[in-house]
Amino acid sequence: MNATHDSGGTAVADVYFDAWQTNQPSRLADVLAPDIRVNGPLGQIDGAAQYQASLGRIFSITGELVFHKRWVDGGDVMTWFDLHPRDGGEPFPVASWLRIEDGRITRVRVTFDLGSLLRVVDPREAPTDR
Repeated sequence: MNATHDSGGTAVADVYFDAWQTNQPSRLADVLAPDIRVNGPLGQIDGAAQYQASLGRIFSITGELVFHKRWVDGGDVMTWFDLHPRDGGEPFPVASWLRIEDGRITRVRVTFDLGSLLRVVDPREAPTDR
């Protein structure tokens, strides 16, 4: 995917990630489409309210996001970053693909190592074979 043009996607992605880094899921109200669909290692989420609630939990465990690369192709914004847990746990890589239409995020596809997240959320549930 090559960066061809932006069409406002970068500004929307900036709001999304700034809300994440400042632990303010309420700031997403203006950028999440009401019928947003999210797919990732934890399953599928439909609707902005459900996604905001889910993100609130993820935001609360996030200490810092360290960005490595962003690709923009029209309304598609792909961001590769490391999530550094608030508790000082081992950071883990995340790839987030946002689909932006009419200034709102309509679809999110995210991938990360589920075991890494579980070690942060509840170490008792994490796989121990690493």
